[in-house]
Amino acid sequence: MTNDEPIQYKVLTLYLAGAIRDSHPEDIEWREEFILGVSGLPIRILNPLAGKMHDPATKSWSVSGVPSTAKFIVHHDRWCVDQSDILVFNFRALSQQYPNIGTLVEFGRATGTGALIYSIVDPDYTGHENPAMYRLHPFIEEFSAVIFPDVPACIKFCKRHLLALSGMDSRFAPGTVKKWTFPDDGPLVK
Repeated sequence: MTNDEPIQYKVLTLYLAGAIRDSHPEDIEWREEFILGVSGLPIRILNPLAGKMHDPATKSWSVSGVPSTAKFIVHHDRWCVDQSDILVFNFRALSQQYPNIGTLVEFGRATGTGALIYSIVDPDYTGHENPAMYRLHPFIEEFSAVIFPDVPACIKFCKRHLLALSGMDSRFAPGTVKKWTFPDDGPLVK
């Protein structure tokens, strides 16, 4: 490799996991907010709602013109989890007493992939019957690299940190180091 060759960076794949309920537009809106919030970053976003249409009159879903079946959902969502470097799990529906079964299955699968897991959980949600021991369920606490209180906080972090994870910006955070000086020993590669 010479100095003239462009440095290759990893384009990270990120999956947006969370509840998808017909009567809760926030399940769609948070994903759209996230996608817009990180636009311009070198990431590929996998969204389980991509290509989907919902007909409120018939309450049916379709995906790119094909009926959305249980088999379709499971196979496609599993593929998305397996392809991902990073998964963002929105568990806010748990605080609304929604069981989030699909999301929890995806979470379990993701723990075995080696991907980074970031979770979004309402700050008031305890998720455990023994708050003296745990605030959240131990699996969410232990397998999530970071737990955010809301979608904007997760977006803010990702905007700052995804460039570091991709290798595009490996420097210290601005303002954390007063001054670095290096002797000019000439070029590192001749």
